[in-house]
Amino acid sequence: MVGFFRSGNLASRVFDRQFLSPRPSATVNTVRQFYENLVPSYTIYDIDCPDYSFRKFTDDGKYLVAFSRNHQDLIVYRPIWLTFSCHEECDSHDLPANAERFDSFFKQLYSISLASSNEYICKDFFLYMECHQYGLFATSTAQSNDSSATDGAIHGVPSIEKITFYLVRLEDGAILDEKAFCNDFINLAHSIGAYLYEDLVCIVSLRYQTIHVLQIRDSGSLVEVRRIGAFCREDDELFLYSHGQAAQGNSFLPGIKQRLLSFIFRKTWNDEPDQALRVQHLKKKFYFHFQDYVDLIIWKVQFLDRRHLFIKFGSVDGGVTRSTDQNLAFFAVYNMETTDIVSLYQNSSEELYSLFEHYYDHFHANPQNSSHEKFISSHSNSVHALDQLRTIKNKASSSSQLISAIDRHRHCTEHPIKFISVRQPNVVKFKIKPGSDSGGSDSRAKRISSFLFHPFFPLALSIQQTYMQPTVVNVHFRR
Repeated sequence: MVGFFRSGNLASRVFDRQFLSPRPSATVNTVRQFYENLVPSYTIYDIDCPDYSFRKFTDDGKYLVAFSRNHQDLIVYRPIWLTFSCHEECDSHDLPANAERFDSFFKQLYSISLASSNEYICKDFFLYMECHQYGLFATSTAQSNDSSATDGAIHGVPSIEKITFYLVRLEDGAILDEKAFCNDFINLAHSIGAYLYEDLVCIVSLRYQTIHVLQIRDSGSLVEVRRIGAFCREDDELFLYSHGQAAQGNSFLPGIKQRLLSFIFRKTWNDEPDQALRVQHLKKKFYFHFQDYVDLIIWKVQFLDRRHLFIKFGSVDGGVTRSTDQNLAFFAVYNMETTDIVSLYQNSSEELYSLFEHYYDHFHANPQNSSHEKFISSHSNSVHALDQLRTIKNKASSSSQLISAIDRHRHCTEHPIKFISVRQPNVVKFKIKPGSDSGGSDSRAKRISSFLFHPFFPLALSIQQTYMQPTVVNVHFRR
């Protein structure tokens, strides 16, 4: 019975947390086990809510970010909790009438306009700096595919007249600073083109193959501290001009491409220990593919730490299109201080997959030194998550790509999301079913579902969009 109450009774877990001390180095795991009991228990279907595009909860759970349907305004909510009282057992009573209203669960803090008449907010882009509660948003004008490749631009990459990043203080909606890029192309979908690490942001210009490293100062200003692309060191351009070797046209490869080719050359050279066979080995493995290496462009960049960047190289077509499953790609670890490429992997590398499997927290979309992130299950800290990942990998039809961690809408399925306790794997605690409770929706209609989970409260939103029908928003919470 003691084991039962510890695994299934919330009140017993609260008493244990207050009076029992966990074993050394087991505090986090003990607290994480406590949340097995805090699952949603009730659903309000098709709640009465404003017609907004809800993006996500912030990592600390303090804010819910949303955008207007015309993609002009930013709306920020603060989660609150539905409260009501009764004399008898509360579960036997119906919820109050206002429970079916969105503002019973969320309080709107403000609504501000970010985009002008010819600009639109990118609804898939949002980065959050928890320590200062700053949010980074992006707006852009329409994309043009007819732009010519001039002034060092990559041929085949479209152009956007203006892309603007806004740093907003989420507490009151104050716009602290902005950074604009003109006649450029940055992949804003799913925040692919930018990455936040502590107070550093790297933004990838696909059109000009430049990595812009910005620092978010405590004062709320965006300051560019490094630019990597045509030149790797701050004085590279000055050195070339001072020696009369300024690049004319395409006479020089970009500095980052030079580093890539040098690394591949040295690795190919060292792979063959026989001096007599090295030249033939270079011809076969390096020079034969030389133009393919030259044609590679930077697709995506993220921080591994404050010195090292994780850079994805691929073809021009793969960098512009949304689907990259059939394109060959390379992953490079780049040291910003020494300007050297430390290691290089092909996208089908088992060694790279093993690193991703065991050190997932370093590859996370937006790693933060957050007090909440340590409680999130991942392949690195949970054997159950690791087993699930390996099961998915074994069932996959192709291992040419790493598993995608992109946060995006998914096609709706008829299978609900189930909450199952690790200690009682045959007992379903709660189910989240997309769509309305009536079940009368047309199964032939194309439905897209998205789910927004609060980081630590038993609170979630399920949003279903069906073609030519109103959006359905359901609230799942612990009653």
